[in-house]
Amino acid sequence: MNLQTNDKRSKRLLFLMIFTLVLINAGLIYQLVTKNNQLQNTQTELVDTNKELDDLKIIEDELRVNLELKSGQNAKLDSIIQVRNQVIQKKIIQIRGLLSKEKVTQTELSNATKEMAAFKDEVEKLKAEIEELSKQNQYLKDENYVMQKQIDAEREINQEILNENTELVKQVEVGSRIFLKSLIAAPMRNTLVGGLKITDKLSKLEKIEVSCTLGNNDLVSQGDKTLYFQIITPNKSTLLSDNNTSGTFNFDGGDRMYTLKKSVNFQNKNETIIFSIPKIDGMTEGNYIVNVFSQNHKMGSSEFLLR
Repeated sequence: MNLQTNDKRSKRLLFLMIFTLVLINAGLIYQLVTKNNQLQNTQTELVDTNKELDDLKIIEDELRVNLELKSGQNAKLDSIIQVRNQVIQKKIIQIRGLLSKEKVTQTELSNATKEMAAFKDEVEKLKAEIEELSKQNQYLKDENYVMQKQIDAEREINQEILNENTELVKQVEVGSRIFLKSLIAAPMRNTLVGGLKITDKLSKLEKIEVSCTLGNNDLVSQGDKTLYFQIITPNKSTLLSDNNTSGTFNFDGGDRMYTLKKSVNFQNKNETIIFSIPKIDGMTEGNYIVNVFSQNHKMGSSEFLLR
């Protein structure tokens, strides 16, 4: 009887042990399957995330090319491109850092996914801002083009007016000059009876007599006017007087020598000036030219010959 009782107890104990082992194994199998599923899911998400990272690399390359094309259009656009590009580069570094580990947790994958979404948002914002600023920039270019055309047209009109005014000023300036009605320069010699006679002999020359008559011009103000007389020798130099009456005057932006100068009270009445220049040492045979200047213009010329 005792043997039967002990046998039953042993069987119950064995059954309990087997049942316990079955439960333990079942729990272990469940945990293993769960872990395996989690690992597979993690690996799948990691693959998907890496694929997205590759896609982001393509987006990054396209964006860089686009930024290079858009940069330099205006200062505001360049500033936005620089700031946005720095933000995007930081997010790319963060994403790559999260995925560079050998073992990636679910949290790290989730963070990487969020960063990728933020990256895409930044890219879209940048694209929108670039597009808007590009439109504004093009509008300004078109507007500047129209304004430049208007400025060019106005400048052309102003230049035409300036040219006309310059021409009128020149005409008025020319019209308001004193001009000569006549100019005679004659080499003279003394006669036996005490008079003067024109000569072409250098050896008999006593003096050069100059006579000029001023023409009337109502545009010229009355008053004292200075006339510069220049005698050009046969060797093309200016004849200088012996009594230090020669000097320089301004003509056409430069200085010129004169033989002598005369002051005349211009009254617009055909004034005639007559004076003589004594023979000057060093005069040679040849053709002489007498030029008259006033008010920065050449009034006229006369010639005489000495043999």
